[in-house]
Amino acid sequence: MLTSEEPVTQGLQQITVRSAVQVATDALRSAIIDGTLKPGERLVEQKLASKLGIGQPTLREALKQLEYEGFVRKTAQKGTYVTELTKDDFRKILEVRVALESLAVASAVRTMSSETLSELERLVDDMRSSTASGDLAKFHNLDLTFHRKIWEAAGNEYLIRALDTVTSQLFAFALSDLGSDLARTRPQAIAQHATILEGLRTRDPEIARRRFVSCTLEYWANIHHVTLNQEAFIPKSSAFRIATASE
Repeated sequence: MLTSEEPVTQGLQQITVRSAVQVATDALRSAIIDGTLKPGERLVEQKLASKLGIGQPTLREALKQLEYEGFVRKTAQKGTYVTELTKDDFRKILEVRVALESLAVASAVRTMSSETLSELERLVDDMRSSTASGDLAKFHNLDLTFHRKIWEAAGNEYLIRALDTVTSQLFAFALSDLGSDLARTRPQAIAQHATILEGLRTRDPEIARRRFVSCTLEYWANIHHVTLNQEAFIPKSSAFRIATASE
C-alpha cells in the first residue's frame, strides 16, 4: 500500500516491447512508402491480416493510425484505400505546410539550443547514410524527425499538432509520387535540409525563414513540379518580427 508521500507511479515498469499494432502500422506504412501498396489500392482487411499474421481488430487499429497520418482513406460502405493525391492536392497541402512551418522556423531560431542544432546536423548525416544504404523508409522517418525537432523548438503545441497532421500526409505522398525516381532525388532533399540548418545557425528569424521558404519551394518545384509564389510566405523585412513572451 502506497503512503501519501510515495508517487502513484511506483511499481510501474517501462514498456520496451512494441505492440502488434505498432508493428503492423510500421509494416503497412513501409509497404506504402516503397510502393508495394500503391496509391488508390483497396486494402482488404481479411487478406492483410492474414498476410501479416495478426487479427483483424489489430489491423483495424493500425489502419486508424495510418488514416490519421494520411496514408490511407476510409470511405463509408466502400472500404479503406491507400491515399491517392493529385498535383492540386499537393499544391494546397504544401501551401498550408509552408505557411505554418515558416512560422515555426522563425519562432524556433532565437531560442534553439546548440544541442538541438547538433541533433539536426546528425539527422542530416544519418539521411546521407540511409541514402547510401537504400533504406528509404528510414530516410522518411529521419526527414520527419528533422522537421519535428524544429517545431518542438518553436514551443507552440497547437502549431506542432497542425504541422504534424499536414506534413505527415504531404511527405508520405511525395514519396509515392516519385516512385522509381525516389532514390535519385535524395541528394536534393539532403541539400534542402542542409540549407534549412544553415538558416537556423544564423540565429536570425528573417534569414532562417527566407532560407526555409526558398529551398523548400525550389525543391517542390524541381522534384514534384508543384509551384507556389515565394513572396506569399516571406513578409517584408520592415514588418517582420516574432512576438516575445512579454508581448
